[in-house]
Amino acid sequence: MSRSFRFRLGCVALFAFAVTLASGHAHGQSLWLPRDRDRSLLVEALHPRLETIDEDFFTAAFFLDARWSLSPKVFLVGELPYARFRGDFYYYTISPGRSESTSGNLYLGIEVRGSESPIFGEFGVRLPTTEERKYGASVVGDRADLPRAAFVENAVPITVAFNLREVSAGIVSRLRLGTTILIPTEGRLDTELLGLYSLQMGYEGRAARLGVALSGRVLVTSEYGNLGERSTNQMELHADFGPWRFRPGVELKLPLDSAASPVPVVLGVSLSAGL
Repeated sequence: MSRSFRFRLGCVALFAFAVTLASGHAHGQSLWLPRDRDRSLLVEALHPRLETIDEDFFTAAFFLDARWSLSPKVFLVGELPYARFRGDFYYYTISPGRSESTSGNLYLGIEVRGSESPIFGEFGVRLPTTEERKYGASVVGDRADLPRAAFVENAVPITVAFNLREVSAGIVSRLRLGTTILIPTEGRLDTELLGLYSLQMGYEGRAARLGVALSGRVLVTSEYGNLGERSTNQMELHADFGPWRFRPGVELKLPLDSAASPVPVVLGVSLSAGL
């Protein structure tokens, strides 16, 4: 049995174990940030199709992700989110012709790995920079990528995660498991604990990068329902093309289960760079 086969078999087993026990929460950054260079950037524009809100086409969430090598074993990572809404908003209040925007929660973190190891750890914090009472923009930002949780108000999310990633003959496998603690910035709110997971498979070549992922979130500390009822999951598809340093790409996100009712699909475009 080859090492590559044992790795993929282990990924499947760990994934099944994770889904059974916990399901998931939020990745601190996009799963599609390039990882084949010591320095990389990714810009995403994601448009959620909101069933209960009449929004215009340019309603979208934008994410700027960066990964920068500090040493062969340590990487600095960060994300700057931003969301814009324009349209008729009836989610919390009746407000036709609403137009607003907000920055999301700035993410700062580090990745640490061993030499020549497929295993690496993450530690990251999101600063509470989302503006309050920007309901339309916050809903757009949250629904654009459910597992990312980049637009949580009045809380500081702290994330710790374990990753197992291997590339063999262009085939990429990645498993990510961890947890997030939501520490409130207001006394009337409770500290919450969430699980996290993602399973990612794909191909990386000189002229194309293709991938599919399953990810989600669950509120562990809630007393409502079982873990399945408290979880939110989505399927992700990504492709970018070109042998150049800057690669244009497209994305498709499909919320699953009850999350598909308000947002059946999210369409996106991206531009990635390996520096």
